[in-house]
Amino acid sequence: MGKISNIILVFFFAGTVCFAQADLFSQIRDNFTTGNAAMLSASFSNNVNCNILGKNNFYSRSQLTVIFKDFFSNYKPKEFEIRNQKIETGGIIYLIGMYKTQADEVFRVIIYARQESETEAYIIQIKIEK
Repeated sequence: MGKISNIILVFFFAGTVCFAQADLFSQIRDNFTTGNAAMLSASFSNNVNCNILGKNNFYSRSQLTVIFKDFFSNYKPKEFEIRNQKIETGGIIYLIGMYKTQADEVFRVIIYARQESETEAYIIQIKIEK
């Protein structure tokens, strides 16, 4: 009986981690597709290493909201496609996506996030490059 309950617990916790990961991926995809800086910033940790087109620094969530409003204003979104995603040991989530603008410019977006709890994951690093 103990083995069965342990197996059930493993599947339950694995499912919640996968749910948090899938939820973060869909939020990122949706917010890049719509250019919604305010909603995207809700996915950020309190302090994020951000590198946009070679400008690299650590920013707070509120600073990143302004930075991404500007980015989405200058590079109006057309679509965002997730090309690769995985969860690494230690709860680090990794995503590579392609951001296409209305002017048909294409940017590669690399994101690292950390699993903070069973249901929450936050972006800790983001890089956008042409």
